[in-house]
Amino acid sequence: MKINKITYLIFASLFLLSIPGFSIAQTATGQNSVEKAVQEPPKFKVKFFEIKHRNPDSLRLALSALGSGSRGSEMSANNQLRTLTVRDFPENITAIEEALKRLDVPEQSPASLEFQIHLISASTGPEPKVQVSKNLEPVITQLKSSLRFTNFRYISTALSRANDGGKVDSSGISGSLFPAPSGITNNPDNPSFYMYSLGTIKLMQDSTGKETVQIDNFRFGVTVPVRSSGGGVQYRDIGINSPLTLREGEMAVVGTASISGSDEAIIVVVSVNKIK
Repeated sequence: MKINKITYLIFASLFLLSIPGFSIAQTATGQNSVEKAVQEPPKFKVKFFEIKHRNPDSLRLALSALGSGSRGSEMSANNQLRTLTVRDFPENITAIEEALKRLDVPEQSPASLEFQIHLISASTGPEPKVQVSKNLEPVITQLKSSLRFTNFRYISTALSRANDGGKVDSSGISGSLFPAPSGITNNPDNPSFYMYSLGTIKLMQDSTGKETVQIDNFRFGVTVPVRSSGGGVQYRDIGINSPLTLREGEMAVVGTASISGSDEAIIVVVSVNKIK
């Protein structure tokens, strides 16, 4: 009977040792006792963050994925006090703190851009020499080598400003601003009308990392009075419609606008500068 008890104790001990979390320890009296190993879970910590620039509740939504999601963890925002309170494991709080350094920054104002629309008259007839600004001289030199026109005259420059993502629309009465090609009258009672528009303006980077300004649709038009065969006056539209990509400080020849049969045309040159 005594042997059976010893055998039973041995098998019982081996069974308990096979159960995770249990161990057999020897007491001070030499007897074995069964102890359960209890592993304490990591403890939560609480940290307050002062939000300086962004909306606290928006940051809470953006950072929620960095929390552990464990029972008892919590992230709360107070828009009035501009604070974010996090209760979570230390490693999760560290990750949230690092993300806040990148996200809680001042919002950047959209870049402001200044556009210059230069108008140049081109013709095949003689014209008096008119001084142009130095920045347009290389453009006119290029035009002389690539177009059939022999004479070029600076007309005017229109100035417009817009933010990145914005648009530009401008129009007006030109009077005698534009040259009078054959068949066009400059009678004050029959003025010319002009308009130009820059569609959605986007400040981007090209493949080399340089900034470019993309305009999804650039439009320039002039409505001019034309003398009809019966002696009356009819209005006719001339203009340019095209997407446009610009680099800061560069002159871009957008195109020419002319009336069929006329020996004169208006050349549109556009440049852009980023306002610091």
